[in-house]
Amino acid sequence: MQNMRKWIALFLTMLLPVLPAAAEEESTMLTGKTATEIVEMMGFGWNLGNTLDATGGNTADVTAQEQSWGNAKITPELMVRVKEAGFDTIRIPVTWYRYTSDDGTYTIREDFLQHVREVVEWAREADLFVILNMHHEAWINEPNFAADAEKIGEQLTTMWRQIADTFADFDQHVIFEGMNEPRAQGTNYEWGGNAACYAAVNYLNQVFVNTIRKDAKGCNAERCLMIPGYAATSSPAGTAAIALPTVDGEAAANIIVSVHSYDPQTFCLQDTQTTFDPEKDGAKINRVFENIKETFLDRGIPVVMGETGATNTNGNHDERAKWAYCVAQNAQRYGVPIVIWDNGNNQTSGGECHAWIRRAVNPKLRSQATSVVYPQVLDALWEGKNSTAWGSALTEVRAEADESILWANADGLTSQKEWDSSYIQLEAKIEWFADGARIGIRYSGAGTPKIVLDSAEKSVWWIPVDAASVEQNADGTKTAWFTSEILLAEMRKNGVDNPAQLQNCYVIATNGKITAYRITVEGMATALTTYHVNGSAIHQADLPDAPTYPHMTFCGWYTTPDYQPGTEVTGASGASDAWAKMALDMSVIK
Repeated sequence: MQNMRKWIALFLTMLLPVLPAAAEEESTMLTGKTATEIVEMMGFGWNLGNTLDATGGNTADVTAQEQSWGNAKITPELMVRVKEAGFDTIRIPVTWYRYTSDDGTYTIREDFLQHVREVVEWAREADLFVILNMHHEAWINEPNFAADAEKIGEQLTTMWRQIADTFADFDQHVIFEGMNEPRAQGTNYEWGGNAACYAAVNYLNQVFVNTIRKDAKGCNAERCLMIPGYAATSSPAGTAAIALPTVDGEAAANIIVSVHSYDPQTFCLQDTQTTFDPEKDGAKINRVFENIKETFLDRGIPVVMGETGATNTNGNHDERAKWAYCVAQNAQRYGVPIVIWDNGNNQTSGGECHAWIRRAVNPKLRSQATSVVYPQVLDALWEGKNSTAWGSALTEVRAEADESILWANADGLTSQKEWDSSYIQLEAKIEWFADGARIGIRYSGAGTPKIVLDSAEKSVWWIPVDAASVEQNADGTKTAWFTSEILLAEMRKNGVDNPAQLQNCYVIATNGKITAYRITVEGMATALTTYHVNGSAIHQADLPDAPTYPHMTFCGWYTTPDYQPGTEVTGASGASDAWAKMALDMSVIK
């Protein structure tokens, strides 16, 4: 009877109309997007590290290599766990050379190609973007890297041709990354490089792009291609040396620059620094992203940080959480997807302990029951990402120095009561009162800081101002924000009409003890303020409406930020960058 039911069910199924599989695939195809659009869609990502890129094991079994460095066999369920953890991208490092023929043709074994394809399919079924690369290729990272660039390029061409053809039918959800960290391994300049090394990387990046774009099959003609600099460095010298590939004499389309950053290295890679200082260490991270902005993003070149992470050192998860919040906030603000490095190492010492997602889950074992290895670190990553808008550092028209430090004390200055010897005194500046500006006081303690203004010109000695808001920081400190709107309102309420009439600004403690660490001002105006605007063919009419500065007068466009003679432009600038010169008119401040 059971068999009869099965046959009837099968017969009825055969009577139903069947849509071609390609129809669904075509309906969900991602095509026609620019690299900038793809990067914005990628979100944050996770590395399947020390797996398909491992180099141990018996190559007779295509899954043996991925388990040779201690990680579990890849499964479709792993991809689902990565997606459920919040990631939208997976980087799949692959070491290919151990599966190539030794007859000089560099033919990649078909069973290995198909296994990697299977893994990519699992990732796509989990709705993940995929970055597919060449990783621990010994024939690339050899001591004579620069001198052998041409020979390396020949093998690179042959192998990438095979990979490109195998994955040609995947749409723009799949991204090719030409190399991982190309470098002269084993030399005393392995990580710093030199001019010859920089030139070799540029040559190989061009070879890679030529290979993918020539006689391109399927989606390869528009596929996004990631290119690294020497050793994938994020240093100013290394990034400045990157030459973008061309096609037929024009800049190649859909190119993404790949950088890696483990800053600060003593905290992120080694086990010599166990704590993370959001001020000092956070400044290092910000400088990395600011360099990325100045070198690439301001020119309209998208960037992906293909590797970053912070090692587990003796269970310092609270400190790693501070790092995660900081790097995620910067990445989100600058519009740079970060791809967290995960090598599956969940040890607690020795450095390079970068486990985030559990490769194999065992509900019967408490230590292996959850998908996320250290939830508090991952939670901090998402908190940092959600703390600001994507690309806000790029899309807003802003002063070149939109945040200035007015006062700082790394050890902190403690105030016990409303007025004591430890109050902070600053000279009041008219520039603080620009429309949209705000003063931030970073502090700790049970009390609340208050700003007090005075005016000798008006004989007004006590203008107290309460904070507009208080923000909790990842390191446990708080920031009290005082907007220019509130400061101006209290000033005028006390008979001072113009900020130019102010003399002093004091920070005092109320309702208990506070320890102040830093006072900054965001959106501060200057008598001649520069606003950097991205994009080509900028016109005066293109000066954005938001944020508006009603007290600012547009003076003209310049080709340099320092207004050198002869740099004025009229109408379209014709350059990729332009600077607007603005004059501050305090008579109309409001």
